[in-house]
Amino acid sequence: MTSWQALLSSPQRRDAESTEWRPRLFRPARDADAEALGRLLRDDARVQVFDAIDRQLADLVKTRHPSRTLDEREIARLVEEHLRGAPREAYGVWVHYPWSHRLVHLLDEAEFVELRTNRNKYKISAEEQETLARRRIGVVGLSVGQSVALTIALERSAGELRIADFDHLELSNMNRIRTGVHNLDVPKAVATARDIAELDPFFKVTCLSEGVTPGNIDRFLLEGGKLDIVVEECDSLDIKLEIRYRARAHRIPVVMDTSDRGLIDVERFDLEPDRPILHGLVGDLRPERIRGLSTEDKVPYVMQIIGQDTLSARFGATLIEVQQTVSTWPQLGSAVVHGGAAAADTARRIALGEPVRSGRYYVDLEQIIGGPEGDPAAPPAPPAPRRPAQGPAALALPRGGDDGAAPLDPERLRRLVGAGIAAPSGGNCQPWLWVYEARRLGLFHDRARSESLADFQGAGGVVALGAAAENVVLAAHREGLSVRLSPFPLGGEDLAATFDFFDAPVSGAEDHAMDPLADAIGLRHTNRRPGERAALADEHRAALAAAVRSVPGADLQLLESPAALEEIAALIGAGDRVRLLAPGTHADLMKEIRWTEAEAAARRDGIFVGSFELSPADLAGFTMCRDFRKMELVRRWGGGRALEKTARKAIAGAMAVALITMPRAGLADYFQGGRAVERAWLTAAQRGIAVYPMATLPYLFARLIRGGGEGLDPETVAVARGLRERYVRLFDVTDATAEILLFRLSLAGPPSTRALRRPLEDVLVVR
Repeated sequence: MTSWQALLSSPQRRDAESTEWRPRLFRPARDADAEALGRLLRDDARVQVFDAIDRQLADLVKTRHPSRTLDEREIARLVEEHLRGAPREAYGVWVHYPWSHRLVHLLDEAEFVELRTNRNKYKISAEEQETLARRRIGVVGLSVGQSVALTIALERSAGELRIADFDHLELSNMNRIRTGVHNLDVPKAVATARDIAELDPFFKVTCLSEGVTPGNIDRFLLEGGKLDIVVEECDSLDIKLEIRYRARAHRIPVVMDTSDRGLIDVERFDLEPDRPILHGLVGDLRPERIRGLSTEDKVPYVMQIIGQDTLSARFGATLIEVQQTVSTWPQLGSAVVHGGAAAADTARRIALGEPVRSGRYYVDLEQIIGGPEGDPAAPPAPPAPRRPAQGPAALALPRGGDDGAAPLDPERLRRLVGAGIAAPSGGNCQPWLWVYEARRLGLFHDRARSESLADFQGAGGVVALGAAAENVVLAAHREGLSVRLSPFPLGGEDLAATFDFFDAPVSGAEDHAMDPLADAIGLRHTNRRPGERAALADEHRAALAAAVRSVPGADLQLLESPAALEEIAALIGAGDRVRLLAPGTHADLMKEIRWTEAEAAARRDGIFVGSFELSPADLAGFTMCRDFRKMELVRRWGGGRALEKTARKAIAGAMAVALITMPRAGLADYFQGGRAVERAWLTAAQRGIAVYPMATLPYLFARLIRGGGEGLDPETVAVARGLRERYVRLFDVTDATAEILLFRLSLAGPPSTRALRRPLEDVLVVR
């Protein structure tokens, strides 16, 4: 060992590990103190002496004569009068800080406090300062809390501080905790107590370096006199709740700063002993319920506490990146200092009996200085139900229907169209308008409902119309009718199909090979519930393939090996990330989502967020994605990998991932592909197999291949091209192939909810 290494490990060096935080006071006017001070100076060569007593005395006499302008001779005279012959070195108190070996000469307590608080006047009056000196404030959690505690000590807006934190200071804390690097690995409570002592050695501090626990919380609140206020800044969710329940029981108000948007939270349990904890945001949640939860499982409760809809864009975006590109949520020194000041100010006014009400208060500097960021994204207002006008050319049916066609009475018509609208559609957009006229039923494409960046040229809408047509045919056969189906009879895009119905078999009618599927129309639904990985039985595989291939040209490809499923999970997840991080596709997706059951029931279209079968933590994260400002930041930072988790979890429980294709990509191909989709889905429903459409990639690729990436930014196009290269290694497709639907097959329990449909009155015209 070299000489410097030996010196570093010597006992004299190891005393830096001490957790001592109380200074020693020596008053030389007392013989015992004078003797002890002499021993200290004689025995400890490391002591550094700081003696500015003359400056303090001069400052004291000046503040006692505020109306006079004193020159140096007058100040010197007044100081001598004040000393009354006492030697300067023996006047006042010598304060020894053993952790830093500093020995500082100060005015004694009364004069020290008088001088140090002189500049508080009249922001804090003398009477108020005396009142505050009788108050006790507890601070729990000493990251933000350190700033609060130091500000209270600066103002002397309490007579006692009780501070608690179990953690030790780490270098990553020092972007927001103002202290020296010599305090690294020192308990935060000790470091804070030392900082206060170095500011004011007479300030009473009680230090709990073990933190607040269920076992010591009442001691923290009550021992030595009941606290007047608790400032709660801890990270432990169960302790946050525990503190509030016990503070409410003892009628102690609680103040909290969140270091985001300048939010100060006030709960006046002293005035409202029955007030709900955290303003009722967490209901009657008890600490015991969450004490054993994982960090992920606690996320929804954290979101409830901090107010998910009121987070700043940057904080919300960073939460998406936690445990991805950052280890924990961010805090800035400016926000912590600002929040510390605001919390200390609020606590002082409560301590003085000023009218501070319970509630949440924002001092958002980004809003106040420089203008607002803009309101968080919200679901679009429900549009008025679209009713097709009577007789416009766009809804005209071709004349010349078969005179032998059977008329449909109103009830039968409702049953057939009811079966049609039970078909699936992308985002549950329901892109159909039905017209019944002169014994003919027409199915029109309501393109305004289906076209989006995620659905190039409305092809996904055409797939939905094909599925709806399949259901009408099956339902008509169940009614004993023959059906003649004519896709795109006018050659244009709007009229997708006409149906003529007959009481007896006729030429050109649909065959009856798939009629057994009719009974599954009411069973078919999307099921996103997680499943367990299992093999797809041979008989199921054969039945699904036969159902798809019963449509000429349609084909079914299945991925079943673990390696293939892992790769498609990664690709689907990346597609989800791309969709959420690009502004146009993000907006389209948000329009599809119904965020409450009430909204879903009122709109009767779109996807209710509850049907995603997300864990509480994942639901909280997805809800965060509503605000594109957050997504824009995540994209700017090169993040967003957490947005891929849902797809990975879904595929982890898949038997297979399936792709239905058609050889070409014309309107008729997508329409026929929709019929193949419905046949496969109904077959799966009959066999108890859950189907979960995951269609982002095929339609993103359609826009890339056939639209040249129209509407997408260059970065999104580049990412999509990279995904396509990997995708074509899994599936036998070319740029000419119509990729109709990509979906998961699994064994899963029943879904939590099923998609609703708009009423027939909104989609059917009879004339």
